[in-house]
Amino acid sequence: MLVFRSTMVAAIGQLELYAWAACFVLQVGLMVLLLVRRNHLRFPAFACYLAGSLVQNVVQVVLYLHWGFNSKFASVGAWSAQGVVSLLRTLAVLEVCYRVFGHYRGIWTLIWRTLLIGVMVIAFLAMTMGDRNLQLRILYADRAVSLAVAFVVVALLLFARYYRVQTEEPAQSIAVGFFLYSCFVVLNDTVLERLPVAYYTIWNFVGTVAFTASVLVWGWALRHRTAETAASPEMLPASVYKTLSPQVNSRLSLLNERLSRLSGREEQSP
Repeated sequence: MLVFRSTMVAAIGQLELYAWAACFVLQVGLMVLLLVRRNHLRFPAFACYLAGSLVQNVVQVVLYLHWGFNSKFASVGAWSAQGVVSLLRTLAVLEVCYRVFGHYRGIWTLIWRTLLIGVMVIAFLAMTMGDRNLQLRILYADRAVSLAVAFVVVALLLFARYYRVQTEEPAQSIAVGFFLYSCFVVLNDTVLERLPVAYYTIWNFVGTVAFTASVLVWGWALRHRTAETAASPEMLPASVYKTLSPQVNSRLSLLNERLSRLSGREEQSP
């Protein structure tokens, strides 16, 4: 999450350096916790995102220490790594959506298509619009993706609550962690755009603290081993839905059925 500046101590500052070191240690601890509790088997995309974030930090250190902070090659490499991590974050959020609605084929198809297409479109627009350098384009794309992720998480939780869809606690907490960090990214990058000179000195520090908070949320949620996957729920007959929450469950059943038919038609069309 950290993008280094001019010199290791003077430009970064001791407080920011300590915050980055603490965040890195917590990420390593969370990765170990994932492996020990075997939660990486249930959330492989999330594990890849966390591993990618760790690799990004190591790559940035190597690039800037070897080629220097003013090196164009090091800057391009560091910001390119940020782009890869943003993509992994999107896939991790998509995985959370699958954990909630994966058993409902029609709804799940709508979710993953909307999320992937939406993220690709807004990232492409952010990367191509305006006469900006690569670093700023990736920064704007990351902010746009973060905004989309925050919106998807809110929509996911509200949709699940309205239709009374049972959610796994680790999945819900992971979603909340992504929502918090994505909101901070949007605000942090927006302030940086408005005050590039004055705010740049604390931009990395604020981002690191925000990511640390999300890591703590994820660590608390994943401190226990995730239970085995439950059997896929069967959509009950219409007569049953008429007696059990008819205004909610019947709508979910009907929505899933219609979306399943729609996606089936799209797959069959040439």
